[in-house]
Amino acid sequence: MTNGIAARRAPAPSGTARGTTGAYVLGTLATAAATAYAAADQLVLHGLEAHLHALYDPVGKYGEPAPLYGYLYVVGALGLLCWWANLRLVRRGAPSARLWGWVSLALAALPVFAPLAMREYGGAVIPLGLSAGFLVAWLCGFAGVLALGRRQA
Repeated sequence: MTNGIAARRAPAPSGTARGTTGAYVLGTLATAAATAYAAADQLVLHGLEAHLHALYDPVGKYGEPAPLYGYLYVVGALGLLCWWANLRLVRRGAPSARLWGWVSLALAALPVFAPLAMREYGGAVIPLGLSAGFLVAWLCGFAGVLALGRRQA
């Protein structure tokens, strides 16, 4: 018995919507993995701390890793929120999904690519290993937005 309410079925996703969803899910997994790796590095591996010692000890300075870990956690948390919101828009078939995909991608570019430019004393402040997952996630988002653009063109 349906209590007089007809069950609504969502329209079947098109091939490009499935492609966008797949790219966004891969981006979500890459963001989660990068954030988890940052936590593992802080708690167990201490790779960033060793990197900062190697970078700053020769010049007699001290590099504090806590703010850099905080930066990585904030990028990861905001990234996961953006992935969640964009996945919801794509799965619902919202006309604004493409626009918000581009907006999220543009806003994410600065915090994702900034570690590549943050350099002191001839070396990167954040090693590429800690930011690579976020770069991969951004590329997944780019692929997903391109797939959405083809669908609506």
